[in-house]
Amino acid sequence: MIAIRSRGQAGAIALLLAQPVIFYRHVLITATAHIPYDIETYHYPLIAYLARSLRQGVAPLWDPYIYCGVPVHSDLQAQFFYPFTWIAALLGNLSAGRNLFYWVEWLVPLHMMLAGLFTYALLRRMDVRRPAALLGASVFQLGGFFASQACHLGAISTAAWLPLAALGVYELRGPFRARWFAILTLALAMSILAGYAPTTIVVFGGAAMFLIGLIATREASWRAAAAFVGAIALAGAIAAVELIPLWLLTQESIASLRSQWLGGWGAPIESLMSLVWPNYYHIFEPLSAKYTLPYNYTFLYVYCGIAPLALLVAAAFVRRARVFFALAAVSALWMLGEHTPVYPFVTGHLPNLIRGSLYAWYAMMAFCFFVGIAAAMALNRLGSRVPVALLWALALFTSWDLIHTGSDRPMNAPPGGYRLSTSEYQIRGYPGALDRLHALVDVATPPLRIDYVDTTFWPGILGANMLALPTPDGDIPFMSRRLLLLRRLFCGGKPSERNLPVTRTDSPLLPMLNVGYLGSWSQVNGRGLALVGQIAGQWIYRVPKTLPRFFLVPRVRRSNSEAETFRMLGDGGFNPAEEAIVEGVLADQGDLATGEVRVAEYAPTRIRLETACDRPAFLATSESSYPGWQATVNGVAAPLLMTNGAFRGLFVGAGKNRIEMTYHPRALRSSLGLSIAALLLTLLALTRRRPADRS
Repeated sequence: MIAIRSRGQAGAIALLLAQPVIFYRHVLITATAHIPYDIETYHYPLIAYLARSLRQGVAPLWDPYIYCGVPVHSDLQAQFFYPFTWIAALLGNLSAGRNLFYWVEWLVPLHMMLAGLFTYALLRRMDVRRPAALLGASVFQLGGFFASQACHLGAISTAAWLPLAALGVYELRGPFRARWFAILTLALAMSILAGYAPTTIVVFGGAAMFLIGLIATREASWRAAAAFVGAIALAGAIAAVELIPLWLLTQESIASLRSQWLGGWGAPIESLMSLVWPNYYHIFEPLSAKYTLPYNYTFLYVYCGIAPLALLVAAAFVRRARVFFALAAVSALWMLGEHTPVYPFVTGHLPNLIRGSLYAWYAMMAFCFFVGIAAAMALNRLGSRVPVALLWALALFTSWDLIHTGSDRPMNAPPGGYRLSTSEYQIRGYPGALDRLHALVDVATPPLRIDYVDTTFWPGILGANMLALPTPDGDIPFMSRRLLLLRRLFCGGKPSERNLPVTRTDSPLLPMLNVGYLGSWSQVNGRGLALVGQIAGQWIYRVPKTLPRFFLVPRVRRSNSEAETFRMLGDGGFNPAEEAIVEGVLADQGDLATGEVRVAEYAPTRIRLETACDRPAFLATSESSYPGWQATVNGVAAPLLMTNGAFRGLFVGAGKNRIEMTYHPRALRSSLGLSIAALLLTLLALTRRRPADRS
């Protein structure tokens, strides 16, 4: 794709590979800093669960730790079908996961490298000279988006594929070429699998804008639009293994409600000041009294360099560059979102599903990309009569400027190396605390769950799958809608929140959820709670009368609807040890058998239970109900019933019963077949190469 035909070409490519490492030198080389926020607290635990599953030879389909169990393969942000995530997981497994966070951090500069190389290749295809192409690639690689959004791994991973998609569009501006159609398809598919829908929308939108720009300047015909639409369809088929289960998960989760809660989420107007004065609002000191704005400071940095800004202005007067100046301006309006008069009108007419996935500020990606393209093309035109050494000097100065200004900032590399991070072996700052917590919960099989009365213990709430500390709490965008309704019966929080602290410590729903312990940053005066001690900065309390994950109840009460179920669960007289609220049964049933349920095997996707009853019984569980779970009793298929609002339950007959529950999602099998077929078709097209094609 980029032929190395000269020392200048080799030097530009080497620099684009080196710049991200230099940018993150204190993260990757000296290990005295780390990439903060979401990459550490959200993405890293998910990848840690993937890595441990691979070490143990378990298919990473179901996560039993967060929210009483979630279909993790359906979670787009888990990136489980994204190849680079597996690379990080496998490299982390070389140290049994102890150095995993280091390799997760490497994913950020790796995608910066890809972004720079693809942008450089695009500009060279557009006949832009090497130093100008290097400048444009550096603007995208090191500019505001990648420098400020490092914590959002899915966004960073997605952004790397925008220039490759644009390159595919550019190569399809004339006669159809199967090879470039395949490259465009793969770029779009990778942007989906990279794991963040809001930025995937920007990649698709940015590539479409690039195509419109080519059509507007008559460099491309409308036939290219047909190829683009075809590539979108084929890319969707490749990503079907993620998209189809994701669609089903969305319907079951609070993600289906997101459009009711979100505004435009555009970057504030103040962010534009950073184009000329990056630290005008003291965003490099966000925790100091100097920073007074009420916004997320990471979305106030859109700096693309002083020289590129001047070139962007000049691009408005350069014939071939002015269309990209216009695209940068449109992207800026998109980025500002609801702070402009146009955006609310446009998004108000979009379907709820799309509107719920639109975070306008991520259009910063397209803005930085088009700034880089426009600046490179302006320099290419205006610098045609100056010594080439001066162009190289300007490109190198821009690289220095962007690294000097953007690196080692609180938004991308605060102090503290990867070795200090929480892992599956320790909780940061509390040696031995994880072992003490496991000594408490591991007295049962499966382990007892822990819940929390505040939101301070992030490792236990967000990293439960990494720490192997099960909880009915969590903070993922695909939280079960039914579990949200259930938690609202004994928790606080706003309608849009998904991390809900316990406020009613005496609720009978806590024992029903197999919650054996409650954690709190401060001491709690709860009725019946027994103080165990202080672990990892948390006061730990024993919850009385905790029910096991699987138990027999003597009575079943029929519910006609979801709403009726939660009214019955919220009734002060509800006793989960004595009754279960079940949907889908014909009538109430009493005088059912009780007794012990023995757990013969508990694995993420397979559960084996044994029980003996002198009469028919009903098995209640606190395991999440979700399509794909199947059950047999003594080898005969048995229907799973929605029990206690969000969980699995089933009837068993008198006598000895061997109960097995397995997770075999049909949607995954069918979508995987579609993805494999589409990928093979794309690879076949990729190998077809006409003599006129250039590599």
